Amino acid sequence: VDQLSKDPFMKQISYASEMVPLLSSEFDENVSKLLEAQLSHSDGIRGFFVNYLTGEGETAADSSEVPPTLAEALRSVQDREDLISLACMNVIMPTAMSTMHTDPSLQQSSAKTAVRGRKVLEFLATVAQTEVETVCDAIIAVAKDDDTFEDEEGFKYWKKFFSNYGYESQQKKDILEALTSINVHGLR
Repeated sequence: VDQLSKDPFMKQISYASEMVPLLSSEFDENVSKLLEAQLSHSDGIRGFFVNYLTGEGETAADSSEVPPTLAEALRSVQDREDLISLACMNVIMPTAMSTMHTDPSLQQSSAKTAVRGRKVLEFLATVAQTEVETVCDAIIAVAKDDDTFEDEEGFKYWKKFFSNYGYESQQKKDILEALTSINVHGLR
């Protein structure tokens, strides 16, 4: 558990490759505790989701709901700031890439990753609705080019993020559509 809560990104990818296959439909308390430790810091979150969201073929990420073991781990994370921010990135980045790629197989892969990421973000909105709404509202404001958004710090962060990744009008439109269609009470 100590290593999961501290090791760097590349080791986190390795840990996740061992845990993701254990995310069956049945709850596993031991795996959930390990995931909670991994999801307690940015490198762990990134390492886990690289595996979970981009797995080949049909995986636990393709089930209609977040697997119970992962759901409990997400619910148990104490500081969700990085988790929510990265969960949003896991929706907007592959959404944008699905139109930036010219290779149809890469477009399809990005679209699949975005769908998987949406399920995680929708779940997080059920346990941290206000925090998810705040981040999503800032992203939506950037996608709409609405510089009157009240959370100036959040707006500036995501505006720079969009700029750094070269998101233009098509990607902004796609991101706006993805985030505004999220299906959680109270969240656009």
